[in-house]
Amino acid sequence: MLKIGWGTRIAILYVGFVLLIGTMVVMCMNQKIDLVSDDYYDKELVFQNKINQMNNSNALSENVTHHIDGNGVQMNFPKQFTNDQISGEILFFRPSDNTKDYKSKIKLNSNNQLFINRNNLSKGMYKMQINWVAEGENYFIEETIVIP
Repeated sequence: MLKIGWGTRIAILYVGFVLLIGTMVVMCMNQKIDLVSDDYYDKELVFQNKINQMNNSNALSENVTHHIDGNGVQMNFPKQFTNDQISGEILFFRPSDNTKDYKSKIKLNSNNQLFINRNNLSKGMYKMQINWVAEGENYFIEETIVIP
C-alpha cells in the first residue's frame, strides 16, 4: 500500500483549491450581464411622469385587457375612446435577454383591439409596457405576462 505523506496531502489540497477558484473565475467572467436599460439614469429622472400616467390609467372606467393564446396576444382598449383617438406604443420587455424585446406602434382595429402575432415573441416571461395617448391624456400600463 502506498503511503502519502502529510506534505503531499497539503500540496494536493492546495492545488485542488486553486483549480476550483480558477474554474469559478472563468465561469464568472463568461457570464452575460445585461443592464435593464442602457439609459437607466435618464429614465429615472422622468419616473414621476410614469406615476402620473399610471394614475390616469387606474382612473379609467374600463381597463386595457389582454388575452394570450397560441396565435399571439390580443389586447382590448377602453371603448370610451374611438380607435383613431388612441396612439402610442407597446413594448414587450424580456428581462432575461434584451435581444428578444419587441416594440410596436399601437394601431387598433374598429373594435379597439390590437393583435400581436406569436411569431414576434419567443417563449418566456415578458414585461408588457403600454404607453398610449388618448384625448390629450397620457396613459401607462405595465403587466408581467408569460408566453407559452
